[in-house]
Amino acid sequence: MAWPLTLDLELIIRGAVAIAIVVIAYYIGKLAESQVKKARIEATPEVIYNIAKVAKFTIVIIGFFVALSILRVDLTGLLVAAGFAGVVVGLAAQQTLGQLFAGIAILIEGRLKVGDSIRIGDDWGLVESVGLLSTRIRLWSGEILTIPNGDVMASKIYNYSRPIARRVDVVLGISYASDISKAMSIIRSVLDEKELVLANPAPVIIVDSLGDSAVILKVLFWVPAQEYWTLRREIVKEFKEALEREGIEIPFPQRVLWFKTPLRLETNDSTQLTAKTS
Repeated sequence: MAWPLTLDLELIIRGAVAIAIVVIAYYIGKLAESQVKKARIEATPEVIYNIAKVAKFTIVIIGFFVALSILRVDLTGLLVAAGFAGVVVGLAAQQTLGQLFAGIAILIEGRLKVGDSIRIGDDWGLVESVGLLSTRIRLWSGEILTIPNGDVMASKIYNYSRPIARRVDVVLGISYASDISKAMSIIRSVLDEKELVLANPAPVIIVDSLGDSAVILKVLFWVPAQEYWTLRREIVKEFKEALEREGIEIPFPQRVLWFKTPLRLETNDSTQLTAKTS
């Protein structure tokens, strides 16, 4: 009668060893994840983060299969079942797999990295994370936007952090009575005083068009990419102040009305002025 007891004891021991192996594999996986994150690898933070996750997952899976072998589970049947289940899951999760492959492509290609200032469609913001399935962007308005990686791959991405310099385009209107050459000289002097405005490519000032109420000037100049918004705000303000200080008018929309016959103002019984043609 000792045989069942011995069998039960052996099964308990095997079960305890299997559980211990899974637990050890989990902690080894966490340690591997931590070491990968700390390693001096020449890769972007997104790639390192995802490599660390894959390393942890792989070690845990290996530990799980080792535990099954200790429990003398027939892995052949399990692998066949897993393969069949994988086909079924793959068919049911085609979209998820598509996002996964898109995420891998984004990480390998390096189109985005954490901290990049980007625009995708009408959405502007900073990249917070690039995962295997989705990318998170903190919009300038503060919200967190999560975009599936398949949509990221299919979209035009404007990355404003990669260029060393960016061009600033400013459109100004001056009155028709103002001296155009003087206005252009004032604008150039403002740009010459700004140390961060690049000398090469040189700033360009052109008469762009003749508007309804103003002569439209277009000013093009280059600045360091990281200083784009700050300098743009400062320089537009200084343009206005310098032009007004020198007597150059920046007009508001105006309309000139012509009447074929002279107007005569009359006062009605309600003491309101009305215009009538004679």
